[in-house]
Amino acid sequence: MHDPQFEKTHPLERFAIKRWIAGNSALWLSGILLVALVLRLAYAWRSHPFFDEYVTVLAVQAILQSGLPVLPSGLFYEHGLLFSYLDVPWVSLANWLGQAASTEVLFLMARWPSVLVSVAAVWLVYRAGKRWFGARVGLVAAALLALAPQAVVWGGRARMYGLAQLLAMGLALLVYWGSYGAGNRRLRWLALLILMALLLTHFGALVLVPPLLVAAVLVGWLTRPADVRPWFLRFSVLAEVFVLGVVLVLAVLVKRLGQPLGAAPLGDIEAADLTRELLNTITYQAGLVLDIGSAVKFLAREFGVSYHIWLSIVAVWGGVAMLVLWLRRRKLDVQHQGSCCQALYLWVISSGPVGEMITLLEPWRRNPRYLIMILPWFYLLAAVGWELLLRLRGDQHGRSVGSRLLHVCGWLMAVVLVLLQMHGLWLDMEVAFRTPEPAYERAFAYVRDEWQEGDALLTMNTPGAALLVGRVQFFAVQEDAEQFLLRSASYGKDQYGSMQWVDRWMGMPWLGSADELMRVLNTYPRAWFVTDTIRLPVYYRSDWLAVLKTQMKLVWSEDEALVFVTRADRSPLSTAPTVTVDAVLGDALHLLGYSDEDGTQLVPGGQYALTLFWRADVVQRVDYTVFVHLRDATGATIAQQDGQPLDGDYPTSRWRPGEVVIDPHVVMLPAELPTGEYTVWVGMYRLDTMERLPLQNDTSGENALLLGSIMIR
Repeated sequence: MHDPQFEKTHPLERFAIKRWIAGNSALWLSGILLVALVLRLAYAWRSHPFFDEYVTVLAVQAILQSGLPVLPSGLFYEHGLLFSYLDVPWVSLANWLGQAASTEVLFLMARWPSVLVSVAAVWLVYRAGKRWFGARVGLVAAALLALAPQAVVWGGRARMYGLAQLLAMGLALLVYWGSYGAGNRRLRWLALLILMALLLTHFGALVLVPPLLVAAVLVGWLTRPADVRPWFLRFSVLAEVFVLGVVLVLAVLVKRLGQPLGAAPLGDIEAADLTRELLNTITYQAGLVLDIGSAVKFLAREFGVSYHIWLSIVAVWGGVAMLVLWLRRRKLDVQHQGSCCQALYLWVISSGPVGEMITLLEPWRRNPRYLIMILPWFYLLAAVGWELLLRLRGDQHGRSVGSRLLHVCGWLMAVVLVLLQMHGLWLDMEVAFRTPEPAYERAFAYVRDEWQEGDALLTMNTPGAALLVGRVQFFAVQEDAEQFLLRSASYGKDQYGSMQWVDRWMGMPWLGSADELMRVLNTYPRAWFVTDTIRLPVYYRSDWLAVLKTQMKLVWSEDEALVFVTRADRSPLSTAPTVTVDAVLGDALHLLGYSDEDGTQLVPGGQYALTLFWRADVVQRVDYTVFVHLRDATGATIAQQDGQPLDGDYPTSRWRPGEVVIDPHVVMLPAELPTGEYTVWVGMYRLDTMERLPLQNDTSGENALLLGSIMIR
C-alpha cells in the first residue's frame, strides 16, 4: 500500500524494519527519554557521593557565601566552573530546607542538574540523528546514549561531565551547519560562545578544538558552491580566528587561576612570566608519549568493554562505508551526499580526540571518563553503521534462493548484534549499580555522632569532613600527595623556613608520614582516621598501615568506607629494629631486624608481640606468607602465627624495592604453657606449595631463622 507520508521521510528510512517506526518516532523518543531519566535518577538516589562531588558541593557553598568558588584553602576552584554556578539554586534549596534535609537529600539535589542536562543530551542526539540520517538513526543513537553505563553514572553525579557532553554535542552541530556550503557566520559566532562555555565547564574539552577545526575546513571544502571561494579563505574569517584565540587564552587563564599541579598562585607571578605560565598550563600534562602498551590499554578500557566492542566494529564499518559512498557521490542524490558528508564529519571529530589522547597526553591523564564528551558522536556513527547493515538486508528483494539466504543472514546478524549489545549493557550496568562509591557520608556521620571535645580528625577527604562533620584537623595521605597540595603560611614555616604544605581544598596541614601520625596520636587524647578500602592500599605504605594495626582500631565499616580510632590500651610501636639481623631469604628479601620489647614479660595465656623489619631489593612476583614459631627445648612448635605481612594488607607483591616494611605479629600463648625458655624462629613460604623461601647461609637445615629466645614466667 502506498504511503505518501513515508515517501517524505529520509532516504535511509525507505528500508525500515517497520514503516510505522518513523511515523511513531515521538512515542519511541518519549520512552527513551523516560528510561534515561529513570536510570539516572536511580543512580543518583542509590549511590554514595563520588569523592569529587564533595568538592563540587563545597565550591557551590563558597559561591553562595561570596559569589566566587574560592575554597577555604584560598584556591579558586575552576574545575567545572559553569556547572558549579548551575548547581547553586539546587544546593541553595537544600540549604533552605535546613535540618529537614539529610545528607542524601543534599547530594540528590546537587545531582539534579546533571540528571536534567544528561537527559537533554539524549534528546539532542536524537534531533541530530533524525535531521542528518533519519528518525531511526536518531532513535538508535538516543537509545544507546540513554542506556550507556558511562552516561548513566556521570549523568547521576554532581559533576560537570553531563553538561560538557550536552555542550559538546551542541558545539558539533553549530560547527557543522556554520561550515556547510557557503557557511553561516552567525552559527560560527554562536559556536565560539558555546566553546567558551564548554571550556569553562571542562578544560579537557581543549582536545576537541583541533579535530573540530579540521572537520569544519573539510566540510566547507567538500560542500562549497561551484566557483565560490570557500568560507574559510575569506578575509572576514580573521575576526573569528582572533576571537577563537581570545576564547582559548581566557579559558587557559581561568584554568591557571586554579593553580594546576605544581603551579604557584597567579598573583605571585610577574607579568613577564605570564605567557610562559599560560603555556605551561596547557603542557604540564601533555607530552609526545608514543607508548603502545598504555595506548592499547586505554583504548581497551573505552572501546573494548562489553557494551562498546560491537558498537566500535559497527561504527568503523559505517565510517568506511560512508567514505566509499562519498567517493562515488556523483551517483548519489543530494540528500545522500549530505548524509555521507555528515558521517565523515562525525568520523573526524570522534577519532581526532582519541588520537590526541593516546599520543599527546601523559598516560596518567588517559581516563575514559574524559571521552564522555564524544560519546554522542560515537553513538551516531554506530547508529549509521547499523542503518547501513539494515539497508543491505533491505536491498535483497529477489525471490531466488541466494537472495532469500542473504535476507535471512542479514536478519540473523542484526538479531545477534542486538543480543550481544543488550548482554554487554546488562553486565556493565549491573557493575555500575553494584559497585558503589565508599560510604563517606555515613562514616563522617558516625564520627560526628561520637565526637568528643579534644578529638582530632584525619582524612584524605577533607571536603567531606568539613561538610558533614563541620571540622577536620589534618589532611592524611602518604603516597602521590603532591597533586593534592598547596604551599601556605597559615600554619607557619617548617624547620627549613619554607611554607607548610596544606591540602588544596580545606587548607589543612598535610600529615604525610607514619612518624607524624604517631606524633598526632601522642598529642590528641583521641584521633579519628577516615579512609576507604580503595585508597588505603594505594596512598599508604607499610609503616602507616603498621601504625593503624597497633595504635588504632577499626570501629566502623560499610560499603568500603573505614573509620579508625585511637586504641585506649595501645603500646608504642617500634619504627626501627632494636635487634639487627640482616638475613637474606631467596635472592632479594632481607630481614633487617626485629623488636620485641615485652619478650621478657610473658606469661601463659598471654601474647608475644614481635615486629619484623623487611626490605626487598626487587619487585616480588609472589605473595609470601610469614611464619613465627615458638619452640620448646625439644624443637617442637608450641605456638605460632602465620600470615601475610600486616595481616594481608601489605603483601610482598606490593613491596617497593628499597622500602623498609614494618610487619607486626602477635603470637597467642597457650594457657597451659609451662614456664621456661623458648626459641623464636621466623621465615617465609609459598602458601600454594607450602615451600619455604631459601635462607642464605642457613645452618638449621629447614630454611628458618633463629631470632633468639624468650622466657615464660
